[in-house]
Amino acid sequence: MSILSNSLKRIKPSPTIAVTQKARELKAAGKDIVGLGAGEPDFDTPENIKRAAIEAINRGETKYTAVDGTSALKKAIVNKFKRENNLDYLPEQISVGTGGKQIIFNAILATVNPGDEVIIPAPYWVSYPDIVLLAGGTPKIVKCSEKNNFKITPEELKKNITKKTKWIIVNSPSNPTGSGYTRKELEALGEVLKKKKCVYFK
Repeated sequence: MSILSNSLKRIKPSPTIAVTQKARELKAAGKDIVGLGAGEPDFDTPENIKRAAIEAINRGETKYTAVDGTSALKKAIVNKFKRENNLDYLPEQISVGTGGKQIIFNAILATVNPGDEVIIPAPYWVSYPDIVLLAGGTPKIVKCSEKNNFKITPEELKKNITKKTKWIIVNSPSNPTGSGYTRKELEALGEVLKKKKCVYFK
């Protein structure tokens, strides 16, 4: 009997990690390499952020906090949304995570059951299908054309929604293409979901 879960058999090693490691090896061998794998900045953490982190450690802010973010952080996020985006939220409507992958992973694992489908427009971030597979769902890849700037259209969405559809992942701006959906394009996709009576609008 294997100690590993059978769910791990459904996923593959990360191609992002593989290409990033290869770039490191080539750099170490003296090659002039530009790494386009992991989305990591090519500059150091800014000094003001370093100082703020060090000051927080010196103040003893090193204990466990609320899983979904501290009160001060939530208030800062609420203020940011109001100041920069003219959006009104309450602190209890804010949940903070460690990054996009963790938030998506948590959401998919909390909502996807075996047999559920998740529509993923391609090109896509390599983690999406594996997260769905790990949850026992079925990734439904929709290839998006260059003529539409690699964005899914309402017609393509309508054609691929079934009774098993639980999610559609819309990544804007897209990783890896950089394409961004306009408000009008997002509203058009939303209309398809409403007409299909998808769970998001019930």
